[in-house]
Amino acid sequence: MDTFADSLILVLASMLRLFSLMLVIYALLSWIIRDGHHPVFRFLQSMVEPVLAPIRKVLPPIGGFDISVVAALIGIEVIRQILLN
Repeated sequence: MDTFADSLILVLASMLRLFSLMLVIYALLSWIIRDGHHPVFRFLQSMVEPVLAPIRKVLPPIGGFDISVVAALIGIEVIRQILLN
């Protein structure tokens, strides 16, 4: 049973790492791609915006910079650390 639980935790931690990577790519592309209709951008947007939108309600942009991605990355890393310890 422990092996299954350990495997599940590793899969969840890997999925969180993948989501973090998606957040970083989305943030970088948002600076580069001005056309929001690019298929890659739209896919990433559909995946990460459900997480970022609630964060933006709590943490509005500071000085014109959207810090929701940073907050999400910190939250994901905290969850990963809890899972892996």
